[in-house]
Amino acid sequence: MVKQFVQKYLFWLILSAMLLGLLLLKITGGYNFTPALCALAALIMIYPSLVPLDFAKIKEIGHFKKLIFFSIIINFLVAPLLAVLIGWLFLAHEPMLWLGLILLSILPGGGMVTTWAYKSKANMPLTVGIVFANLLAAVALVPFYLTIAINKLTIIPSQPSTQSCVLDPVTKGAVNCLFDGSGRVSPLKIALPILIIIIIPLLLAYLTQEYLKKKSDNNTLILIKQKFAAFSNLGLIFMLFALMGIKQNKIIFERPDLLIKALIPLVIFYVASLIISLMLYKYTEGADGRAIAWGTYLRYITLALGLATSLIYQNSDYSLAVIVVILAYLIQIPSSFWLAKKFNN
Repeated sequence: MVKQFVQKYLFWLILSAMLLGLLLLKITGGYNFTPALCALAALIMIYPSLVPLDFAKIKEIGHFKKLIFFSIIINFLVAPLLAVLIGWLFLAHEPMLWLGLILLSILPGGGMVTTWAYKSKANMPLTVGIVFANLLAAVALVPFYLTIAINKLTIIPSQPSTQSCVLDPVTKGAVNCLFDGSGRVSPLKIALPILIIIIIPLLLAYLTQEYLKKKSDNNTLILIKQKFAAFSNLGLIFMLFALMGIKQNKIIFERPDLLIKALIPLVIFYVASLIISLMLYKYTEGADGRAIAWGTYLRYITLALGLATSLIYQNSDYSLAVIVVILAYLIQIPSSFWLAKKFNN
């Protein structure tokens, strides 16, 4: 009952969580970001969103090498270049919003891809192959992409954060936060949040699924996976509410134009991405075409939100990048309904 309600009204629940978080911010003045929110994001958003993935279909990736490779080219070359170009045109004076758009562009896939692909009667082995291959590509490429975005595009202040990193005393300074001694961002320091936000939850999701396979029959396993997906959505709604209440977001009330400035390039990015995905669908056709269309259009927003959350700990100014990621839900969800309707006609 709860699962159906959340899935049916997810768009409105997300919008309500954002508005309630802003209301809390307005009434109380907000609160400081804490590292606990990073761990919470991984636990209640990322991990349960990965459990429903069908790990057993990874072995079938080899049957679709060309299409999967093509999806990686679109997701990690075309989409990032598109985000950089749109950011250069519209967000040159709002670097944090630009960072949010770039972060969104380099994290494709997620549970939404498999959900919509299934509803559209897409090739599911190919769909799962695209999701896993792009997730692994993200693990390898995102640290370097974000390093370029932050250092070369001067999106973040060049000085390191004055906050003490939680890992500093443990590692005796070997891993001391996002910045190296020169104040520039290091790919290795960005890789650390990715380890926490992606690799560990992915491993836990695989172990969970293997345990459930031993304890449950196939029908029960499907039901449990659906419950994990519903729990992930509930966790997402809670995190959106929590993140909107961070006191650094008070700038939204001081400069409401930021929402429009973030929304316009975001809409352009999604429209351009949708056009590219529809062109791929027409070129490939059939169930394979629907799989590659979903795999190149949808962004893994939950993962982008989790990674952005981990970066706020390094510098509170990153909170504006989170705004772009959050607004993406308001575009991706309704546009997915439209695309699914088009495929099913």
